[in-house]
Amino acid sequence: METALKLPAHGSPFGGLLKAIQARIDDDQSVASNAEPHKRFKKFADMTPLQTHDIVTEGLPVVLAREMMAEYEVVGREDVLQAIGVSERTLQRGKDNERLLDSNASDRLLRLAAVTEHAIDVFGSKDAAERWLVTPALALDQRKPIDLLQSSEGAELVKSLLIRIDYGVYS
Repeated sequence: METALKLPAHGSPFGGLLKAIQARIDDDQSVASNAEPHKRFKKFADMTPLQTHDIVTEGLPVVLAREMMAEYEVVGREDVLQAIGVSERTLQRGKDNERLLDSNASDRLLRLAAVTEHAIDVFGSKDAAERWLVTPALALDQRKPIDLLQSSEGAELVKSLLIRIDYGVYS
């Protein structure tokens, strides 16, 4: 019986975003008097739900959204803007580090990053993952996975499909 060859897990292409989030978590924990030490994360999937919640409710700097957008080579700028739920003008206005995305856009930014990382792990490369994100999928009623990341329900469908692809269950 053949065993499926599992590709090694890849790191995140969004290192700058991860560092900024880690710094915010470190700052929050240094303020808390009896905070337990926490592990460093290399991917968004390593964040705890409470860490994610705190980051989303505080809001992420607009500059991080611009940095993340620059990492995409195959996915178009308009697709990323739509997935995050912000306009080009919002990104232009957020030149300083102090302007924050609202909680909805911050949540969608983290969701897009996490799904992209998961797709990289499943497909083995950033390029293949990006191509998958912008290609209509039969299992998603011929919708592009990136278009479904605008809602939590759509994101769950995309994550479920990635898991099924990873395990070889397409129906």
